[in-house]
Amino acid sequence: MITISETKVDGLYVRQYFPAEPIFSANKVLFFHGYPGSQKNYDLAEHLALKGFECYVWHYRGAWKSEGLYSLVSNYRDTETILNFLKKKGCGDEAISLVGASWGGFVALETFARSPNLKKVVLLAPFINMGSDEKALQTGVRFLSSITKPSIRNYEKEDIEKDLRTIERDYNPLKKLSDLDGSKVLIIHGENDTICPIEHSVKIKSLFKTPARLYQLDGQDHFLHTRETVFDFCFSFLKEE
Repeated sequence: MITISETKVDGLYVRQYFPAEPIFSANKVLFFHGYPGSQKNYDLAEHLALKGFECYVWHYRGAWKSEGLYSLVSNYRDTETILNFLKKKGCGDEAISLVGASWGGFVALETFARSPNLKKVVLLAPFINMGSDEKALQTGVRFLSSITKPSIRNYEKEDIEKDLRTIERDYNPLKKLSDLDGSKVLIIHGENDTICPIEHSVKIKSLFKTPARLYQLDGQDHFLHTRETVFDFCFSFLKEE
């Protein structure tokens, strides 16, 4: 039995899952969804809440039920707003775990780099390949531009390019991996992912100060359709002390 409630924090939509028996009360789980239009992971939040975790799923500003205008850079600023919301509820960094899917994995990893005392980090088919050259960056701009409409309004190709350049300069966690405890990180990635190829996850898992854990799912694409397997891996990892 769980209770689901909704609230707004500075215009940001937050969906809260409260278990009847909060077994893991020292571990709140905060979810980061992918680029708007992809999986919000409500099912995973519900599964973890049924297992005893308090879970929070929020929408980036300008996406779905959150107010304002969307931008990739605002994802980072709004993450701080949500973390402060949890801290006002009495949660320190050491009591908060992150689950980031696709682009949300990149945002979650940067959040971990800025707050390394966070409890755990789960990356689901994460985007973790920031273009280091102009050709790669332009490829990213074209791809994001192609999937922006109609989910996001008033966010044009030139806005995406400007934001990606800002992120490469100011919010790129890949430059900080050697300072991070990889034992706190679990990566789950489908071997047939053509949107965020798995080889990038394979490459980074050993770049942390201590290696991260990587589960490669046979026959799975970017959306990780074998949800029971994802549920089990996430639960087993998050409940570890």
